[in-house]
Amino acid sequence: MEFYHRNDRAIKSLVELAALGYYPLFEEDWLNEVWSEKPKNLTGNEKAKAKTLFKRLCEHRSLERQRTVFWAMKEEDRVLFKRAFLKMVETKILDTSPELQ
Repeated sequence: MEFYHRNDRAIKSLVELAALGYYPLFEEDWLNEVWSEKPKNLTGNEKAKAKTLFKRLCEHRSLERQRTVFWAMKEEDRVLFKRAFLKMVETKILDTSPELQ
């Protein structure tokens, strides 16, 4: 599941960093909030909304601007973005380590 264009190196890099355990966009307590909840699949509407959020973030190249865009999102959009992003990271990890499945 990808919410960004395959050629967008900025998001791809963030996903690769996250797969290694480094989440430059997020504060640690924000990740704990997402991980404390039982994971649930994204609905069709949530996927479409997440794609829009990723597109908005991809308009900016620098990490600082991306963080600013992320922090400026409404709380519900940030939560949705985090859920979609972590799903992408999970997919990346499982793709590179099939023995984990």
